[in-house]
Amino acid sequence: MKIRPLIFLLIIKANLFAQINSPDQSSSNRQFYTKVKALQNGEISSLRLRFKDSIKIKPIVGEKIDDRDSYRHKNGLIWAGDLKPISAPSICEITENYVLLIVEDKFNQFRALTLSPDGTPIESILVYSDLLYLTNDWYEYEARRYSPARPYHYDPSINQFTFSTIFKIREPQYEEILIDFKDHEDETTNRRKIKVSKEGYFTEPTFERINSHEIDCEYFTIKSSFIEEKYSYLDQRETTKNGDNLYKIYLDRSQSLELLSNLPYAHDQIFRIIPKTKGKIEVLQRITHKLAVNGDGDYCELKDLVFISNWEKLMMQNDLVSIKKYSVEARNIAPDISVKDLRQKIKKDCGDYHLSLTDYIDKKEAISSLVQTKEVILKVNFTSSDSDIKTTEYYICDSEWLLALDNDELMTI
Repeated sequence: MKIRPLIFLLIIKANLFAQINSPDQSSSNRQFYTKVKALQNGEISSLRLRFKDSIKIKPIVGEKIDDRDSYRHKNGLIWAGDLKPISAPSICEITENYVLLIVEDKFNQFRALTLSPDGTPIESILVYSDLLYLTNDWYEYEARRYSPARPYHYDPSINQFTFSTIFKIREPQYEEILIDFKDHEDETTNRRKIKVSKEGYFTEPTFERINSHEIDCEYFTIKSSFIEEKYSYLDQRETTKNGDNLYKIYLDRSQSLELLSNLPYAHDQIFRIIPKTKGKIEVLQRITHKLAVNGDGDYCELKDLVFISNWEKLMMQNDLVSIKKYSVEARNIAPDISVKDLRQKIKKDCGDYHLSLTDYIDKKEAISSLVQTKEVILKVNFTSSDSDIKTTEYYICDSEWLLALDNDELMTI
């Protein structure tokens, strides 16, 4: 009779132990995953990582920046307390096996960090950092980043990070004047790629040397892999009425889509502007739109209906600039023309067939459905420090999606 209560007590304790340690019923094991999902869904604005385990640093490249990082973290580990709170853009991917985050440490460096769903760190790599050596004769600048506009890039479709090694030598009396141009490394000369495995480990590091195409101008050289000859055709057009040179860059369809897309995983298009003498460089950009009607295998563009944005100045970093991207909303303009005038214009320029394809346009708001991107134009101004001579070059990107202006319109730029 005394044995039964003892057995009953042991059964209760066993069930209680199973409940505490069951992955399905343990709230602590899922707490981190739940909080990250809430951050992703906008239910909370930020999240501070508070796990007790240290984070393993994986030195996957091996440059001066990694050497400095190893000196700062001699044991090869970083602590959660050294990381700033994360926000929704910090989340690169959430899978069944791992959570991939971008975290910023107290040195303003960005690290890619993988954690198991319960919040246990797996490992991390350094994807963005910069370093400046000071001497009496020059400043030696080294950095790791994706582009002048973005510190890092991750493509979830192929589970891959992309970034470049940056190496510049600047004159100490000029903050942005570079010397020894030919030996500089940047996004137009190299790309590094690192995969994330299914288990959350960083693997398969690759290095790609880029042979970027160059446009040689009088006072500077334009260099970019975006205008590489095997993907696009470059043609120097007539000069404008002000004597400025104008270049046409013909793009294929994939390049055109990349040029406009501002999705987080879309690639940046990067131009390097190398001056031949000391001077000030300014790069501006604008986009033009047109109205066009797509028929059954044919196409008609309405004449004299071109909508041009204002020039926007682009940020430059050490002679590099990223082309501005445009969201769908930014390209969804509202043309200032009435429905009646539009129908008359379509009938005159395109004929009755294309007019019949626009019967659905009965309100002015519906006219925006005919808006298509025409061109993306870069304007490069260079002012010489020695002579104060100012020269301007134009670079027009067009393709079957970004159609060309005719010669008369080129003269008005």
